[in-house]
Order: sequence, then structure tokens, then C-alpha cells
Amino acid sequence: MLYKNMKITSITTILLILAMVFSCQDLEEEAKGTLISDSFFSSLSDLDAGVTATYSEVISGAWGGIASRDIWAPLMGADDLTTLPTQSGWSQYDRFAVEPLSGIVSIFWGQHYKVIYSANNVIENYEKVVAEEDAILSRVAQVRFLRAFSYFWLVRLFGDVPITTTTLDMEITRAPKEEVYALIEEDLLFAEQHLPEAWPGEPGRVTVWAAKSLLSQVYLTMAGWPLKDESKYALAAQKAEEVINNSSHYLLPNFEDVWLMSNELNDEIVWGLQFCRLVDCGTNARTSITATTMGPSEEGGWDQIFFEVGFFNDFPEGPRKDVTFHTTFTDGTEWQNSNAKHPFVGKFRDGSVPREDNYESMYLTGRNLQILRYSEVLLTYAEAAAMSSGPSEKAYEAVNMVKRRAKGLPIDTPDPSVDLEPGLSNTEFRDAVLQEKAWELAAEYTRWFDLVRTEKVKEANQNKANGDLAPLGDITEEDYLMPIPAVELQLNPNLTQNIGY
Repeated sequence: MLYKNMKITSITTILLILAMVFSCQDLEEEAKGTLISDSFFSSLSDLDAGVTATYSEVISGAWGGIASRDIWAPLMGADDLTTLPTQSGWSQYDRFAVEPLSGIVSIFWGQHYKVIYSANNVIENYEKVVAEEDAILSRVAQVRFLRAFSYFWLVRLFGDVPITTTTLDMEITRAPKEEVYALIEEDLLFAEQHLPEAWPGEPGRVTVWAAKSLLSQVYLTMAGWPLKDESKYALAAQKAEEVINNSSHYLLPNFEDVWLMSNELNDEIVWGLQFCRLVDCGTNARTSITATTMGPSEEGGWDQIFFEVGFFNDFPEGPRKDVTFHTTFTDGTEWQNSNAKHPFVGKFRDGSVPREDNYESMYLTGRNLQILRYSEVLLTYAEAAAMSSGPSEKAYEAVNMVKRRAKGLPIDTPDPSVDLEPGLSNTEFRDAVLQEKAWELAAEYTRWFDLVRTEKVKEANQNKANGDLAPLGDITEEDYLMPIPAVELQLNPNLTQNIGY
């Protein structure tokens, strides 16, 4: 957060690292003190404490931030999720009427800058540590990945944003988006060079495959709006293909298995944010993405986040649809007759439904948030390869594997009734992949960004189904970005507001 009291905020945040752990097995290092003393960084354990502090910022904020149901709010201008018109915290995003005073705008700005400042603290001080170089650089690579992750969210949500590579800068200005993407690329290239293929027993840590997967997404985004650097398509395909050809990750045969809480650490997950309940792991690192906070009122939920009717109606029938949506509620009510009159999210329910023996709070869960999945790597490769050199046989197969699994068919067996039509042009193939990606990654933080980079936001918001929220005005490029939080403008006169706000 770029507040006048940034130093106090950072110190307070870092002191909370003892409350953080990433699963029963993950990141068990403990902080040895605050990370503000010049003499603190002297050993590898000190460096580990700084790395752990940065991870803790990513999963903090169960009631507002990356770890909360609010993660969907700025993405609701897409055509997958919606809310009730009375839920102003989310509906203003779905109707393209976001206010600079929105609390969620401030949450996302502040949350990601907390991650960035914590990462900068490590990057500024790691050279003081005396240890083997590889051990040191693998720690630095993790925080540079996390810094890139946060800047990637910020630049896509806000456009030009302040770049800071120090732990304190109270009068910073916005940097051009090109410079932000250059820093993201630099961080991720460093990360892929120094991260290992795996961290045995510590699945919450990022790996070289996570770095390559995220970098492929970054390049794919740079190829579209607003940079429109089409040379990046080839780089996106290259990084995704490196994961496909060399990693141990693969597409699980059964879509449902990806979402079982007992199978959270499955090999389709390239990187997930690790949460765990107090009774299981001795930590309250939990998220509010639960069956209560996101559920129907017929089940004691709050009717806040659910799928658009049009998205549900267009979704192809099959096992993937059965898992993705929650349509028959525990009291027997069908979604059409519910108070919200919309289908709810089903894929996150396992492990988040309150039961007497399995919860400490109806509103928090220890299930993970799966951020990078192998299926997305396949679809990223397919789109990027087609847009750089045309739809190849390998690009077709990448998307067809996802399509076959969605129908419950063998992944590696061609099926003309399911596979993409051969002979598609570059853009026809790209559009087919985008649609498949919308279904495969429904409610997984990607659809809005895909629509923005391909400039299809307006198209996706036309012809809304009855009961789905419609935009309040004509959609333009100005609606692709959120307003800079009003409080940040007040506290830092060097910041400027986005056009249209």
C-alpha cells in the first residue's frame, strides 16, 4: 500500500509471519524477528523467514484480498459470474459502474503492494546472507515470482501502476504499463533460471514450472490489448510447450478428481495457494471461498456469487458441467426456483460444506486455491501456437485433450464428435480455444482477462439472459481498467486517476 505510514504498515505485516503456514507439510520455517534491521539478514534461516513473510502476504486477507471471495469482484465484467443487483460490492463491477471509493478496489491495490513490498525487502537484503549461492538464489527466485504475480494482477486491473523495487517509497508515480511488463518478465526469467523442479514436502512453494506457466500467460497477455505485441505469441507458446514437454504435470483423466479436497496436491496443479485449518495444521491460514459465503440462501448462504444463466445454458453437457455447477440444493430446491434463480459454483464445494466434524467456522475453509493448472497450460499453448504459426496438429491435440476429458472420454483417443473441426483459420481456432477455456476454467480468475486482451468484453456482454445483470452503459476500452482507489490519490498527490473515473 502506498500510504504515508507505509513503514509502520510493513513492519506490522511482517510481524504476522508466525501466523502463516502453507499446509500441514508446507513452509515450516519460523520467523526469527522483524525484517527491518540492517543486521537481520545474515543466515539462510533469516532469508527463509523473509520468503515466508512474502508468501504469507499472498494468502492473507481471508475477508478481503487474494484469499477471499472478493478475488472475483474485479473480474465480474466477464460473462461467467454475476450477483444480485442488491450486492453493490460485486454488482458495480458486473454493470461497469465501479466507483473509486469501492472498498474492493482498495483491497486489491493494497493487498498486492503488500506482497511487493515484502518481496522487495528480501531482494534488497539477500546479498548480506552467507550461504551457498544456489540456496540463496532459489529463495530470491521465489519472491521475485511472487512480486511478478502481484504486478501481473495490478497491471491488468489498473494499467499504469507505480513500480517500486524498494521497501519504502511514499511519493511514487505511476509507471507506463510497458515498464511494468518488463519488470514482470525480468522477475519471471530470473525465477525460471533459479527455481527447482519441485520442493519435496513443500507443495506451496513455486517451481520452475510455475514460473514458465505464468510467463506463458504474461506473454500471451502482452500479445493482446493493450500492448498488442504479437511477437510475444511465439514466446508464450514456447514457455507453455516447455512445461508440456518436460514437467511431471499432466491432465487428470477425471475432471472431478481435480477438485477433491483429499486430492488437492494432484499433479494437474502447477501452483496453488495453500490453506489449512487450525485443527489440521496448527494455523488459521484459511480462505472465505466456502459453501456458505458463496452459497445459496436455501443452504444458509449469502446469495452473493453465482454463475450467469446464459453461461450455464451455453455450457456443454457432460461430467465437467456436473462438477462446475451446483444446481440442486440440500433442501431439494432446484436453482430455477431458488431465491437467486441462478446456478452456483460447484467445483469449490468439497471441503467447504459445513459439517459437525469438519469445520471451525461456517465461513472459512482450509481448501486450496488452484492458481495455475496444466489444462490452462495446454490451452495457452494451443492459442499462442496458432496465433504465431497457425493451428498445428499439436495445437489441435492440446485443446482436444481438454475437450475429451470434459465429456468423460479417454483423453488421448481422437473423437470426431468432440474434437475441434479441422482446417480452422488462426482466429477461428483462437476463438474456439477461448470458448473452451471459458468452460474449462469457469470461476478460475481467467475469463475477464481473456476477454480484455482479445477486446471481446462488449461482445461477451451482449444478449444477456433473463435475470443476468446487464451493463449500465456502452462498454469502451476505459471500462477495461479499474479506478485507482480514491484513498491512494488523497494520500499520494503524485498519482493520477484513470480516464473515465
